[in-house]
Amino acid sequence: MMVKATRRPLTAKAHALRRQRLVPAVVYGAHLAPIHVSIPEKDLENLFARITRSTAVELELDDGQTYHVFVKDIQVHPITQRFLHLDFYVPEPGRSLTMEVPVKLVGTARGLKDGGIVDQLHSYIPVQALPEKIPAKVEVDVSELGIGDSILVKDLPWPEGVQPLFPPEDAVVTVLARRVEVVAPVAAAAPEAAAEGEAAPAAAPEAEGEKETG
Repeated sequence: MMVKATRRPLTAKAHALRRQRLVPAVVYGAHLAPIHVSIPEKDLENLFARITRSTAVELELDDGQTYHVFVKDIQVHPITQRFLHLDFYVPEPGRSLTMEVPVKLVGTARGLKDGGIVDQLHSYIPVQALPEKIPAKVEVDVSELGIGDSILVKDLPWPEGVQPLFPPEDAVVTVLARRVEVVAPVAAAAPEAAAEGEAAPAAAPEAEGEKETG
């Protein structure tokens, strides 16, 4: 994936750029001084329709210089959802990078036909790998999952050289049995207490001969 950017002077105001449908951004890395750029908003919309946060992007400057970058931070307007600012990180060659990789479920779980519910416990999994090894996503085929079955972190198809940072036995997706609510029968209502002011029923008279003798 590639996107083109234009160097911008620090004197360029962010709001003025946005009026021109340009998004201010910065390109930086541990071995690289920050480079301030602007990118057409439409180009970013097209880019993000095709990538994930762990996709390596080739960023080409207007002077011909290119960098392999990852999207580090995105700021969007809370109402319009338009891009406000982006940070692109240039990883250091030969050094491992920690990145969150999205998990995409593929197929229809067998347990759904039996009334189960698919529960995805992790939508992203942090991994450590060299920049060129980090996958844009990891796909999980759930077709054979029945009720009570799970797919664990260690079961995912990790590329060689990619180390997931969650415990291997952590469940990523499972199929749960749907809960059936049992309605308890309603108990019969107790007789109403005697209304206030009513006399209590008289006690039954004692049978003759049963009176206590003195």
